[in-house]
This record gives sequence, C-alpha cells and structure tokens, in this order.
Amino acid sequence: MALSRLNRIIAVVVLIFAIIYGWKCLFEARRPPCYTIDVKYFGSNIPTSSDNEDFSIKPFKIPFERSQVDDMVNRVSKTRFYEPQILIDNNLVNKSTYGFNRQTIEMVRDYLINTYDWKKTVQELNTFDHYKTNIAGLDIHFVRVTHSSRINENKEAILFLHGWPSSFLEYLDVARLLNSSSNTNYDLIIPSLPGYGYSDAPLRPGMNPTQIARIMQNLMQRLGHSSYVVCGGDWGAAIGTSMAQLYPGHVRGLLITMSAVATTWKHYLQLALGHYVNPSILLDYDEQEFLVRRFNAFDFAKILWREGGYFHLQATKPDTIGYALNDSPIGLAAYILEKWSRWSNNEIDIDQSINSGLDRFTLDQLLSNVVLYWTTGTITSSMRLYFEYASQISSGHDDKILKGPLAASVPVAIVNYRNEILYAPRTIVRSKYPNIKLWLCHTTGGHFASMEKPREYARDIEKFLLQL
Repeated sequence: MALSRLNRIIAVVVLIFAIIYGWKCLFEARRPPCYTIDVKYFGSNIPTSSDNEDFSIKPFKIPFERSQVDDMVNRVSKTRFYEPQILIDNNLVNKSTYGFNRQTIEMVRDYLINTYDWKKTVQELNTFDHYKTNIAGLDIHFVRVTHSSRINENKEAILFLHGWPSSFLEYLDVARLLNSSSNTNYDLIIPSLPGYGYSDAPLRPGMNPTQIARIMQNLMQRLGHSSYVVCGGDWGAAIGTSMAQLYPGHVRGLLITMSAVATTWKHYLQLALGHYVNPSILLDYDEQEFLVRRFNAFDFAKILWREGGYFHLQATKPDTIGYALNDSPIGLAAYILEKWSRWSNNEIDIDQSINSGLDRFTLDQLLSNVVLYWTTGTITSSMRLYFEYASQISSGHDDKILKGPLAASVPVAIVNYRNEILYAPRTIVRSKYPNIKLWLCHTTGGHFASMEKPREYARDIEKFLLQL
C-alpha cells in the first residue's frame, strides 16, 4: 500500500516536470528573447528630469582651421624616423614582417606635405547635410542623405554604422549611389559613433556597444523612424546586432559584413571536426568553394596572434598609446593605415604591392579618414570603445545579450568578403542570427568593403531589401 502511494507521488512529480519541460519546449522556445540594459548618461551634468533634455536637431558644418593644418604639416615635416631598417631578404623577412612599411609611410608623408588638401575635403564634405542632436548627454553628429524631390514620399530608412579605425566617411559613396537609385526612396542616416569624429566623447565610463545601440535607437526615433534597416561592419556590426536584440520591433532588417559569435563548447567541437575530420561537418559546399584553402584552425590562431595585438592594447591601456598617436600625425597615419592595409589584403598582396596594398583606395580617401581623427583629436576616445567592451565582457553583467541570439523575427544578411579579417562558418553564425535571409560571398573586397566596393555594397543592400 505504501509502495503504491509512493509510486503515485513519483508519477505526479514526473508529470509536473514533464508539463514544465513541455511548456518550455513548445512555447518558451517560440517566444522571442527579451533583453534590457541599464540606461546611462555620459555628459558632464546629469539632468534632474527629462524636462531639461534638449531634443532639438541642429544643422552642423564641418569646421576648417588653417592653424590645425599648418601645425599638422609642420609636425609631419619634422618626423623622426626609426633607424636602422631591417634588410628584406624575401625569405625570413618581407616588407610587412615588422609592421607598416617604411617606404610606404614616407610616400604618405610626402603626399601629406605637398599634395593633400584638407580644406578641399571639408568643402566637399559640407555638400552633405550634417546635423547634431544631444542624446544621453552627448552631441551626436550624423549625415542625412535624402532625395530632395521626394521629401513627402514614404522613405526606406537605413542606418549605417562604421567601426574602428574608420568613420562616417566610409559610407558616403554608398549613400550617393543609393540616393541616385530610381528603385526606392531612401532616408540614409550616417552617424559618427560617440567618441569618433564630430560626436562628443563620453565623459563617464561604460560607453559599450549596447549603450551605443540605445543612443542610435533614440536617434532614429527622433528622426521619425519607428522602423529601419541597419547596416554595419566591425563595431557597426556589433552595435547593429545589439539594436536588433534590444529593439526587434523597430529593426526591420540587419546587414553586417563581419559576424562575431560567442563560441561555445559545441562550436569548438564543430571547428575541431571541420579541421581534423571533414570540412563538410562545418562548412556547406558553397562555403568550401569560397574559402578554398583558407579554413584552417592553425591559420585562425595565427591570424589572432599576428593581428590581435592592437585589440589587447586598446582593451587594456588605450590612453597610453593615445598620447603618442595624438601627438604625431605620421604615427597616427601609420597606425591607422596599417589596419586598412592588413584588413583589405592578404599577406602576398601587401608584399607584392609598391604601397602595401593601399591602392585599393585613393590616398585622398585614406588620408581624409586619418586627418579627421587628427583634427578632431578623437583617436584616444575612439580606442576606449575596446576597453569598455572588454569591461562589459569581464563583468558578466550583460552576458545574456552578448551571448544570446536575435529574435527570429529580425531578418539578417551576412555579406562575406575574401579579405575580411576572419570568417565565421554559417553553421556557427546561425546560432546568433537564426533568421539569415541572405548569405553572400564575394571573391574580392575586405574589411572596409563599403569604401572599397561601394557599388557591390549598394547592390547587396537593395538585394536584401527585396527579401524584407
């Protein structure tokens, strides 16, 4: 009798657990993930109430100061180059073995002194409509590109988010192409991230990608867009991902050119099996065709070792290197251009090129980005984003959003380029982005594809919009 009663109790307990488990499997799995973040203020004086906030949008013109240019040229002309140079033997030592090539930076120095015209660049940039608006205590700069003859028509709102060491300049050519399109009427918003270019630098700690996501959502709402598409690479991809997680009802679509996924033991197992057993365990056929010989676990580790030093430096002591970069224009140019070179080419391209592979861009494009950092003095504040991101990870406070997936309701496009820094297999990426509508692989292009390949980039955006 007692045993029978015990069996009934066990059966009831098992039934309860079965119901709970079934509920989670059938209903909770279908429910979109819910993420929240603590709201932070980054200005000098915290307002006592929302009534004191300034919601106005003010026109802005990029300033030109002759004294800044004269000082920059004077510093460039007095550059003290290192000696001696290591001899190149094309066996153990090539042009890029020790870092950015000396002959290339000497050419950049001569161009800065004798040819480059920042005043002309400022005049050209001011042909765009620039604005500033205050969000979270910071004046946020943005460019707005819209077709003037279609002001009253419904517009496809697209937010472009740049990364480091880039700027809003990266998307201007794409904006021109989309604005000239006869297919759709666009409202294109291209902001400078906080601490970059003409946006204010945070005065308080904690400006990580999720906080920037909140700021960008506020910006789009302030401009009258409750629904919009986000495009970005590098930090722009991370921020856009956070926006899609935090505001899935507003992000109509997300297009990114570099996907970063928090890896789990399952992913490491897939990577190991794909490397040691058979690539098809990890990679679909089209991915194998795209990667050819590039997928190799040891190559992946080698890339992290060779190219990850800047990340560790900026994630731990950004202000220390900031003193040097903020004081030397040639030091700043070498530091930034080395990334544009390495992240747009493979090693053979760099070593065979007379200018370290920078011919994928014009020198005016490259130096406009460098001089923007110089004249605004924002290299240090831009690098602090790495410190804030590393602090966010180590705190564990935002693990849910950093490691969790997007809602399945958000369509995603992943655009891969041959010379991107890293490639994440679709099998792994899908764990973060469950609703991949478009997966593209380009056999050319690199990390800064929107500037290197603006026509292809614009076509990919329009291709993605047709999927929404």
